[in-house]
Amino acid sequence: MTMMLLIGAVLAGCSSGASVAEPVELSTGRSITFTMTGENFKFLMDGKDNPDLKVKVGDTVKIIFTSTDGFHDWVVTEYAATQKVKAGETATVEFVADKAGTFEYFCSVGSHRAKGMKGKLIVE
Repeated sequence: MTMMLLIGAVLAGCSSGASVAEPVELSTGRSITFTMTGENFKFLMDGKDNPDLKVKVGDTVKIIFTSTDGFHDWVVTEYAATQKVKAGETATVEFVADKAGTFEYFCSVGSHRAKGMKGKLIVE
């Protein structure tokens, strides 16, 4: 009797329509580089203020960041990615985009973020 109940439970589970999740590949092998500058109250890349940065889950993201005016940093809290630079300096921050979503990148110096020095990192 116990064996019949066990077989019934297994068969019922197989016909429930449940599916097994496929493993997710976290490394796309892509390395995406964005080169931007920090100016008073904005990030600038290719002539655009505070551009959206779009990548795929698993991409290695590299930000080459130069400050043209004053002291700035580039921060994405969800990735613990941060880099500080003084006027005329360039620094690089690199991380793997292992979480999907839309995240804010910003300058955490003084009131720069509140004055509009922020943009979107979109991880699809």
